[in-house]
Amino acid sequence: MKNKLSINNITTTCLGLILSALFLGCDSSQHTRFVCNCEEQKQLQAFVKESIGPANNMSDEEMEDVINQLRKDGIRLYCKQKPVWHKNGEIDWTKQKFDSCEVIMVSW
Repeated sequence: MKNKLSINNITTTCLGLILSALFLGCDSSQHTRFVCNCEEQKQLQAFVKESIGPANNMSDEEMEDVINQLRKDGIRLYCKQKPVWHKNGEIDWTKQKFDSCEVIMVSW
């Protein structure tokens, strides 16, 4: 009888932990993302525009790949990292407070 109670207690505890993890996992959490304001976006655009010519080595490499890499490098150079609220893998706009000029850089 004592073993049955122990197994029941363990089962109940495990079930409680699983349910808690599910409920807590659905809540919003903050993740660090690159965010560009208006001025930083202009700097990023100028960087990509000015760097396309020198980055083109006239090889068979796709220019889309070069432009994408320049954009990534520009984001790292000019934009700031900020905490961004996420819920279920997407930005939680109910908690996110940003200026209308700020852009969260999510596409890599």
